[in-house]
Amino acid sequence: MLLLFGIGHLDEILVKGNVWYVRYYESYFDEVCVAYLLGGPREPVREGRTTLVSLARGQAWLDLLLGPYRLVRLAAQIGASAYVTADFVFSWWTAWLVRLIGRARVYLVPVCIPEQIYASTKRSLSGLPIWLERLLVRVSFRAASRVWTAKGAGSYVALLSDDPRARGKLVVTDALVDSLPTPQFFERLESLREDGREPRGDGRSCHLIYVGRLHREKLVGDLIDALALLTRDGQVDKPARLTLVGDGPERAALEARVADLGLGGAVHFAGAVPNATLPDYLFTADIFVSPLTGTALREAALCGLPIVAYDMDWVSGLLRHEETALLVPPGDIEGLARAVLRLAQDEALRRHLSQNVEQLAWRLWSPAAVVESLRQVFGDADGL
Repeated sequence: MLLLFGIGHLDEILVKGNVWYVRYYESYFDEVCVAYLLGGPREPVREGRTTLVSLARGQAWLDLLLGPYRLVRLAAQIGASAYVTADFVFSWWTAWLVRLIGRARVYLVPVCIPEQIYASTKRSLSGLPIWLERLLVRVSFRAASRVWTAKGAGSYVALLSDDPRARGKLVVTDALVDSLPTPQFFERLESLREDGREPRGDGRSCHLIYVGRLHREKLVGDLIDALALLTRDGQVDKPARLTLVGDGPERAALEARVADLGLGGAVHFAGAVPNATLPDYLFTADIFVSPLTGTALREAALCGLPIVAYDMDWVSGLLRHEETALLVPPGDIEGLARAVLRLAQDEALRRHLSQNVEQLAWRLWSPAAVVESLRQVFGDADGL
């Protein structure tokens, strides 16, 4: 039995829609349980051999305070034999009892680079002061039994290898479950391919698409500003439009920016959509634009959509400029617009990037890449 845990809210995760990627752990473990320590009480949700559980009671700081006790009690109830968390701010606290009482080995899977988030947004991940969050991240790394990443995580490998907190604990595999879309995503993608569909726009416009949370650290406002440059200068020979798939606390501010720039007819807020229908959205677009994107960029790559991205976070260690994407220095909005314009005008380059990034994606982020990586980490004795 694998127990994954973190301080997320189960209801929010379900709305986000791509939580069921965790089912790929079933390829190694008999049962998988995912525990969320914040949020509110609700009935467990089950799909296949994976169960999502909320341990929270709707009282944030009390839930965090009691998290270690609730987690160790759940671990005893389900007979957990392995532990994984992506929470590198509070896992030092939430997991201390399972380490002490259960003598558990806790695997920490970093999913972002905090220092780059701090630099780009001037905000912390948790809402705590940055200096305090830095301290807690340091403690969480020291508390982890192993730090797990993958070759497909790009610059994470080099950064973690150079980090004295992680270096001696680092495990690098070919793939991470956390990097994969849901099984339903792959099912829909296969269905579209069988129907002979290919990702392309309607031919009447230059259709850009972004998929991800509408949070300040995602820098989505840069996309709106870049679109304004393209629209204002009239450089694209077709009308440029942008679809934003996802939701979050920055939506109202982004809608206001769209209105202020007079882009109301060019920007569509699609809201959160189920991961199973995401290929349909991606297949309607010409270019995927990514200031700071996680799994969604991989999903676009699996669909063979050409990508324009900021050269930051894990992307800078994996995607190659003019080979698998057009990469732009972070914060360079004019450069973002120029890269979009270049792709819009160069069909051969679009095809070149599309083919290369799709090949890379299927090598690193497909279900077939996961099974052996899980065996490398957990060993045959812990699994099936």
